[in-house]
Amino acid sequence: MSNKSIAASLWQTILQDWRHFKYSILAILILMINALPIWSSIGVYPQLYLCVLYFGTLYYPPMLSLGSIFLAGLIQDGIYGYPLGFSSLEFLCLHSILISQSRYLAREDMLLSWIGFAVFCVMDTFFHSLLLSYIFEQFLSFSLFSLGTILTICTYPLSLKFLYAISKKIG
Repeated sequence: MSNKSIAASLWQTILQDWRHFKYSILAILILMINALPIWSSIGVYPQLYLCVLYFGTLYYPPMLSLGSIFLAGLIQDGIYGYPLGFSSLEFLCLHSILISQSRYLAREDMLLSWIGFAVFCVMDTFFHSLLLSYIFEQFLSFSLFSLGTILTICTYPLSLKFLYAISKKIG
């Protein structure tokens, strides 16, 4: 291998890692938007990170690496005061479910995508409340999360357009 091909290969690796880094920053920024105090003033907490996880896993796989999913989970744990690794476990489990069902969910049909996202959100809400119930050793009502789930499902088309635009900009 010549020095020129080694340098080209190294440059491609750096560019690919830089792209993953930019997408990781985007995911973390969306987590920060999710944690703004504006949501507590209206009493509804959307799960915007689900849009990033769904879009990144199914439609634009370079957007999310397992490391960035894990890091986003750790950051969410710090924001909400969850036990360390709680959100990472939740995100990675959801990611593996999406990967296993990507053959059916990653279609061009917007209605099917929206229905798949709605089911995904309900699964996340149930899984999240189940994990929190286990941690706090008391049953937490599913209704605590339902308004945020409905808001997240309703904003999915806008989130999808936004993420498509950002992914084209970033590269």
